[in-house]
Amino acid sequence: MRNGLKAVALTLIALGSLGSVQAQGGGQIQGGAGWKLDPDGRRSLILPDPAGDSELVVPPVCWKRACPLVIVSHGRGGQASDGSTHAPFDAMLDALDVQGFVLLLSSDGGRETWGSPTALNTLRRAYRAALPRFQHDGRVYTLGISMGGLPATLTAYRRTLGFPINAIALVAGRVNLNNAVRTSKSRGRSVAAAFAGASRQGHDPVNDFSGFVGRRTPLLVVSSPQDQAVNGVQNGLLLATLARKVGARTKVIGVMGPHLNRQYVNADIGRQIGAFFRAHR
Repeated sequence: MRNGLKAVALTLIALGSLGSVQAQGGGQIQGGAGWKLDPDGRRSLILPDPAGDSELVVPPVCWKRACPLVIVSHGRGGQASDGSTHAPFDAMLDALDVQGFVLLLSSDGGRETWGSPTALNTLRRAYRAALPRFQHDGRVYTLGISMGGLPATLTAYRRTLGFPINAIALVAGRVNLNNAVRTSKSRGRSVAAAFAGASRQGHDPVNDFSGFVGRRTPLLVVSSPQDQAVNGVQNGLLLATLARKVGARTKVIGVMGPHLNRQYVNADIGRQIGAFFRAHR
């Protein structure tokens, strides 16, 4: 999205020639008014929010046609812009959106929000703010990276946007909140701060699985047996087993290496995520 040097002159010329594109609800994607055109042709827009700004990314293929939306939730300590400024994540997401997906890089309400009410509420506000800005075909997918697996999965399982999510993808996704608290004092303190006294009931995809209305949402899990930060057996792989038992369509992509190395986050994984999403309309 931002790979390479910023071609300022090219950007200004292109912005002048792009005009506008009709978006859902009568809105328009404007060449200016906060939109930024990257040298690779993608347009991005910051969506301000008191809990943390999110970013909308529209690839060229979606300028003049309706496209599905992928809501991307970041890992612990991260932020929405990681999806466009961190080279491996950028490569993975570029390979995804080029298949005809608009991306909403969610702030999740902060750097360590753990699928808390703050995270889910912020994500919902970002979704609503994004809708008038592009042409939407009605489909919504969620993609969770590491800690982002919690809001990504909970958005689908709790149906916090008010409708079913078409599919979920987890990349080294943490989806076992009790395990996160139990296996690290640091994580326990972080989770407690994120929930700020609110109940964690209904915010644990693995341990609250049976109570979720959206538990049959199709699920893709990318996991490595060498990942010591997020144990796949206790997280994504366990969730896939639970989902399969209730009839959800699931797929597991096995990779090698430590947490979020380049075998986790690369263009090939982005292409496979896109293929999984396109198979679940």
